[in-house]
Amino acid sequence: MLSIVIPTLQKNLAALYNLLDNLTKDEAVSEIIIIDNSLKGLNYNHPKIRIITPNENLYVNPSWNLGVKEAKGEIVGLLNDDIMIAKDFCSDVIKQMNRSMGLVGMNSGDYIITTNEIKNPEKTDLYLEKTKYMDMSFGVMMFFYKDTYPFIPDKLKIVYGDVWLYYQYKKQQERERERERRKENYRISGQIVYHLGSISSGDKVFNPICRQDAKNYKKMTVKWYHRMFSYDETWKGYKIRILGLTLFFVKPNARGVREEN
Repeated sequence: MLSIVIPTLQKNLAALYNLLDNLTKDEAVSEIIIIDNSLKGLNYNHPKIRIITPNENLYVNPSWNLGVKEAKGEIVGLLNDDIMIAKDFCSDVIKQMNRSMGLVGMNSGDYIITTNEIKNPEKTDLYLEKTKYMDMSFGVMMFFYKDTYPFIPDKLKIVYGDVWLYYQYKKQQERERERERRKENYRISGQIVYHLGSISSGDKVFNPICRQDAKNYKKMTVKWYHRMFSYDETWKGYKIRILGLTLFFVKPNARGVREEN
């Protein structure tokens, strides 16, 4: 029913193995596809796990694309390799999903960056809520129906893949709305998730690729008239561009990503 895709450079095996221990016990997870961009091979055996070792590091976004192509489940989850989730987290998410939903991602208000020991959060009653904007932590984990997936362009290697998916699903919503089959993007709330904080993509060695990703994304999505006028709502506030001048208004109740004390 559910395929999980996890790209990894094996920067923290304890975190990865903890996540796999959790996922293999979740009855909703039918398979776990690991894209081993470390090229080392992985010493973790389980009937649910399928390891794909490419000839070279594919980076995050192409790995997501490959994982979705290989996935057999109706629903696919893209997960970071350095997160800690509660018991049966995926089951609790997908039992609330339906075809009226587009992309389901993480809510920054329930997301905690930690540098402490590997530990899973206590289980609470999570719920899915509609969102008009993409939270900062949205791409840490994302769930969707496989047949709706808008593949990420090859020019985006490490960053902006989650942004591409969010806004492509938003475009799908507009098209479906025209046909009276309205869809919305959702975020996962009510359940704490721990994250070690981008231990792979945050490596400085990847900065040049990330900068190029930003340029490529801008070329693909920003039209000439956006320089004259554009409006966007983000997780922190509202961004308005008028005649080349960008104004940003912070929401009074904006919630940032928390760090563990």
